[in-house]
Amino acid sequence: MTLSHYQWDPEKDLIAEGGFAEVFRAKDLNAEGRYVALKIYKEAVSRGTSGSTGQKKYSLEQEFSKIDGLSHTHLITYYGLEYITHTDAMGRNVNYPVLIMEYAGEGTLGQAIHRKLSLEEGKNIIVEVAQAVDYLHKQGIVHRDLKPGNVLFSKDRKGNKVPKVTDFGISQDILSDKTIQQSMTEGVGTPHYMAPEQFFKKKFGLNGDISERTDIWALGIMFYKILTGKLPFGHDKKDYELIRDGIVGEDPDYSEVPERFKNCIKTCLQKNASDRYASVSDFIRDINGESNESGTVFLGGNETQFSTPKAKPKKKKKVWPVLLATVLILGAGYGGYAFYRSTKINALLADGWNLYKEGKFKEAYEAYEKASDYGSGEAFYFLSRFNQNGYGTDVDYEKGFEYADRAIDDGYDLANFNHGWAYQNNLGVDRDTVQAKKFYEKAKSSIVALSDDGNPEANNLRGLMHYFGYVMEKDASKAKLYYEKASSKGHPAAIENLAILNVSEKNYKEAFEGYEKCTSIGRYSGYRGMANMYRFGQYVPRDTVKALEQYTIAAENGDLLSQFNLGIFYKNGVLAKKDRIKSVQWLTKAADKGHLGAQNELGTLYFNEKNYLEAKNWFQLAADKGNTFGMHNMGLLYYDGWGVEKDVKLARDWYQRAADKGYAHSQYMTGKILEYGEADGTPNVSEAIVYYELAAKQNQSSALYALGRLHYDGKGKKKDLIKAKEFFLRAATQDMSTADYMLGYMAETGAAGPVDYLEAERKYLKAATKGHLQAQKKLGDLYYDLKLGKDKKAKATQWYLKAAEQGDLHSQYRVAVMYYNGKYYYAARKWFQIAADRDHASAQSYLGYMHDRGLGGPKNLDKAFELYKKSATNGDRVGMYNLASCYQSGIGTVKNTYLAKTWYQKSCEKGYKNACDVIAKRY
Repeated sequence: MTLSHYQWDPEKDLIAEGGFAEVFRAKDLNAEGRYVALKIYKEAVSRGTSGSTGQKKYSLEQEFSKIDGLSHTHLITYYGLEYITHTDAMGRNVNYPVLIMEYAGEGTLGQAIHRKLSLEEGKNIIVEVAQAVDYLHKQGIVHRDLKPGNVLFSKDRKGNKVPKVTDFGISQDILSDKTIQQSMTEGVGTPHYMAPEQFFKKKFGLNGDISERTDIWALGIMFYKILTGKLPFGHDKKDYELIRDGIVGEDPDYSEVPERFKNCIKTCLQKNASDRYASVSDFIRDINGESNESGTVFLGGNETQFSTPKAKPKKKKKVWPVLLATVLILGAGYGGYAFYRSTKINALLADGWNLYKEGKFKEAYEAYEKASDYGSGEAFYFLSRFNQNGYGTDVDYEKGFEYADRAIDDGYDLANFNHGWAYQNNLGVDRDTVQAKKFYEKAKSSIVALSDDGNPEANNLRGLMHYFGYVMEKDASKAKLYYEKASSKGHPAAIENLAILNVSEKNYKEAFEGYEKCTSIGRYSGYRGMANMYRFGQYVPRDTVKALEQYTIAAENGDLLSQFNLGIFYKNGVLAKKDRIKSVQWLTKAADKGHLGAQNELGTLYFNEKNYLEAKNWFQLAADKGNTFGMHNMGLLYYDGWGVEKDVKLARDWYQRAADKGYAHSQYMTGKILEYGEADGTPNVSEAIVYYELAAKQNQSSALYALGRLHYDGKGKKKDLIKAKEFFLRAATQDMSTADYMLGYMAETGAAGPVDYLEAERKYLKAATKGHLQAQKKLGDLYYDLKLGKDKKAKATQWYLKAAEQGDLHSQYRVAVMYYNGKYYYAARKWFQIAADRDHASAQSYLGYMHDRGLGGPKNLDKAFELYKKSATNGDRVGMYNLASCYQSGIGTVKNTYLAKTWYQKSCEKGYKNACDVIAKRY
């Protein structure tokens, strides 16, 4: 069978079969000797919409998008998701998903355990598996199904087995509705490695849910079995309930576990997730006997930041309420004014709330403004929320911050939530989850107290905090409870949040009705929710036209996220044809209101159009708000002089600001500038290494390569070819062609190991297919110089040609020689001419000969003579010989035996035997 460029035999190439998928070994027709694994799901998808296989197809593709691009030495690489189309008995086309992934054919960890491993082997394997799991966690992925069968082995070029974790990221329950018990009877899985919270989340889970510590439990079980050959729970049992009861109620027998690892496994196998290791990194350090002191931690993701926001300027309070207070105090006494003020505030707050519920947002905003004039913290809070979300007024993040500060100053601590929300969601400031958490903590007690008192706004916020797990346990059922309490009192945002929760729980009918209710009271973000449901066919039939229409309604009525989404849709041709004008219009609307993502998108768009001045304006806006990407892009502009005067010092300052916020690419660029002293003329390799290493911790490819280069050259680091190779390998896993080229060069020259031309070919090929010029040239040389055998010499032509087309002189000459030897004289003459024009001496000699003999064009003896002369002058011994022959016989010039002898002599001195023979015979 064939799918795309993969070929397999369904009978001979079956590797494994489970209850919901089969795995085959397949040949890659595009790469000689390369194999992949195809995981073909048994259940077809895309036969329906809501609640059917159409949703499963969408869910599968969503999950694949999360893992696409993940790369780690000990993870199986996922290459793509395809579909096999089949016509069923009803004549309908059905699609079977096919996951294309790295082939690892050296068995499983389960098989290795059965054959018995040494203590050191077992320890090394579990550490390497844990490193892969740690990487997954840092990408926000919990494996949930770690077991020896999901650890495969491949071989590196030295023949060493390398463990690879598989089956991460794609949940089996997307394409299967089987229970765990059913899966057992069908041989699909086993509960022996499941953590207590996978049976009873609320009782044992971290914050009542599955978490990274669920995988830590499984690592403990695996390590126990590696060390003892047994399972700690239900070793000889197959009954689901007996195994479960043992896991949640019994303690393992540690008598066979080596003393040095007992505490480690015990910590992994604590019943309550909160009592286990906090991270896989801690588990690894414990196994290795390393210190567990915490160092610098960079949170994952390009948008996570670490700076504290600039204090927002506080707006001066209006004077007239104070004057009014003075008059009332003088006339009626302070007690009389306090009663009047309290009564007035309460009345205005009630008006604001009732108007808000009715969807009269502008009138509600005005009521809260009036209440704020009397110094109401609650009024300032609502003004902050309205400005953040654009209800009753235009979105204004600055005012959102300002009003929240005023509310807090007036003792309304609930407003701390608004600051947290801004940092969590990039509302006028760069995303900073650490800062967000601080503000949520400050708001928490006020939210709980007001919520317990029945306050609908506090109930809505409490629902949000449970839904996202912000300083409260992540619990969808509790979120739903509080949303419902707030919704029952007509809270518009709670109605929408309840709809969002219902979508996540696939209660699509209730969700759609909730969004409809939002739109009926003028909450235009409800149209965005409906648009999403039309887009993905949830409850309503999939309808991209309707989806675009709903997004547009929301955007036209000020919904900022819809404006941004439409900008992206029109830019990328999603839901509508690509339309640059509409894309810019919508992105500009969002950017003008402070949307940092829109500002960066516009900057990128104008940059790609070479409108650097406009690009700078948008990048500058985002950068001034502390946005990491804005800062990095400002660095890029000044570094290369795009639209501004080139200023490496200023570029370094921008890069360094983004680097200090944890952005890996900026860390690399800061290191590069420091290494070569590009900003001040003074190289600082040691400081550069600090930044390279920071970026390398995030697997930034250029930084990994730079560290490899420094080890290779012995620059700032002790010369260490083994270490250099390790860094080049890590960079190569990030798809860096230059790293593959260096690995090929090291294999060819025997650096860090024996000479290995086959490995050199593989690495050069990988880089060359991505357009790496030096790799193309070196690959041509490998074939041309017969290092891979005579039968492969013909392959040199294609790679020399690719490098020649990129302007490489050596390759231009060599491809001409290959064409010449193959008697493709016209093509040979073309490339000899190109090389000769660049003063390549041997090319001039060859081209002269072709003019001399009339090969690939008319015979021209004068031209031949001129080319021989240039070649000889440039030091080519064959050119010297041919020039001497011209003088000897008077071809293309006047006969001159003296000059003939002179050039024969020079050619002979350069070791050309034919010239030496002529001298011996004639002179």
